[in-house]
Amino acid sequence: MGWGAPAVSAGYVKARSHLSFSALKKLLCATAFAAPAPAMAAGFVLGSGNTAVIEPAIPHPAETPCVVTLFANDVFGANNLTYSYAPPPACPGPWAKVILTAEIGLDKGIQYDRSGLIWLGGVNIWFGTTSEPTPNIAPHWEIQKDVTDDTALFLAPQSGFVQIANYTNSTDTSVITASAQLLFYPATPASPVPTVPDMVIGVGGQGGPANLGTSTSVVSVPLSLPTNVASARLDLFTQSQSNDEFWYTCVPNSLASALESCGGGAFREGEVSIDSTPAGVAPVFPWIYTGGIDPYLWAPLPGVQTLDFKPFPVNLTPFAGVLSNGKAHTLNVSVFGADSYFAVTGALYIYLDHNATTVTGAITQDTLGGTPVPVTRTAANGTVTTIGTSNVRDFTIAGYAVTSAGRVTTTVHETSLFYNDQFFNLTNTLYNQQIRQDTETQVDMKQQTGANTSETVTQYSYPFSFSYIENVAASGNGAVSTTIDQQYHTNTVVSANGLPIAEYDFIDASTPKDTLLFNAQGEITGNRNQASTEVYTTTGTGQGCYTRTLAAAANVLTATSTSTNCK
Repeated sequence: MGWGAPAVSAGYVKARSHLSFSALKKLLCATAFAAPAPAMAAGFVLGSGNTAVIEPAIPHPAETPCVVTLFANDVFGANNLTYSYAPPPACPGPWAKVILTAEIGLDKGIQYDRSGLIWLGGVNIWFGTTSEPTPNIAPHWEIQKDVTDDTALFLAPQSGFVQIANYTNSTDTSVITASAQLLFYPATPASPVPTVPDMVIGVGGQGGPANLGTSTSVVSVPLSLPTNVASARLDLFTQSQSNDEFWYTCVPNSLASALESCGGGAFREGEVSIDSTPAGVAPVFPWIYTGGIDPYLWAPLPGVQTLDFKPFPVNLTPFAGVLSNGKAHTLNVSVFGADSYFAVTGALYIYLDHNATTVTGAITQDTLGGTPVPVTRTAANGTVTTIGTSNVRDFTIAGYAVTSAGRVTTTVHETSLFYNDQFFNLTNTLYNQQIRQDTETQVDMKQQTGANTSETVTQYSYPFSFSYIENVAASGNGAVSTTIDQQYHTNTVVSANGLPIAEYDFIDASTPKDTLLFNAQGEITGNRNQASTEVYTTTGTGQGCYTRTLAAAANVLTATSTSTNCK
């Protein structure tokens, strides 16, 4: 999958007896799932093989929105599709809420998963991938995204483009069709205008994300900002592509050939700097696309965030005083460990002090080192090899800004603990790879203005486990059993003057499994024991609790439940 030329398609056969999951992905593109019941683009139908999106609809204000269509029923190929945007005249901004909706579908047939984005005014407003179709299933789904923070983009006419790079040929026949709209909800006493950024600055390359192929590759954004910056936040996407698609399975280069795996090691990290000064780091989530490892795993439930990526927010407010000094600045982003390649994009959000024309300040502490030094431990005993990779980040960045409210001191303390433990057992008839990985990151942001303090502590957890066991019989026939546990968990606690005032918790957990059968020629002959479950839960102060569970077996939806009782 990816942005570049089409990958090798059906008919691929590995020269060796084993089938790595990179080989399986190619083989399965030509494999049809069992014919499902009639699929629907919206809602859930038990027995359907249509893509089932677990995320609930975003809460919409009660008012009737003004609707601006960005593009409608357009067919996507290798080139970008351009469009023009103008603010809705009947709903002048700012708005109570702005919601992006997109409907995406594919014809029945064969096609790879494809990366997609919607770009407006130089800023990415949606980034994700597509479901894979089969000769029996034409998947359709909807995405909703709250883009109210992008209000500054929507206040003036803008040009934009959509990129869902799709390639068709005599084998890969399925065509992608998509539409997207912006819904503008007018402000009312019941739905007032929220505080939104005054500026939105895009991060990426020409015509899309920047492709960073190595640790030294950098995407740079020149900044020319007003002299009254009060705070700043970078929402950063680091999407693994090509050799890096399965980065969490990679091993040291010296072992890659013997273990029939990718090289470059198993640690990746997004790194941010301002004027060459380290400014923040962003852990990389192990996204798996719908063709990843074994496409049966993700039918009909995609992996966590597969269709709609979530960025990691890097708080740059300690630099507010520096960014307000009237000089030119540069924001740099890189990916440590990148091994061809990561697609990097995002948005820099700038909030201004509306009661001052000038903000002054400086960085007072920055303990963030430049290059991480992950620790790797290896051991081998006969056919068994174990590899452990770990990395620790623990840093503080503090700065002050003299604003209209007085001197504001912002301190960001971030700790991030990463580990990836891999087990291999390889023989002539067995390929057994086991992975347990987790990233535990905590960001503690404190602000002090006079005698008042505020604090927001957010914990991010990315537990991930992977089991891949392939057995080959003397006849050459064999089976590959894969089990995955993929989770995204955040918890945020907000305090004022030492007293907690709000807490929010979110978890999305997916646990698919499948066993593929293949013959001596390396051709897929079927699968068995396919099943998956996904649980999505949110709780929050003033928001109550919401949980949804979806289950599938034999590649169709088998159960769905929704509850407001999370006990």
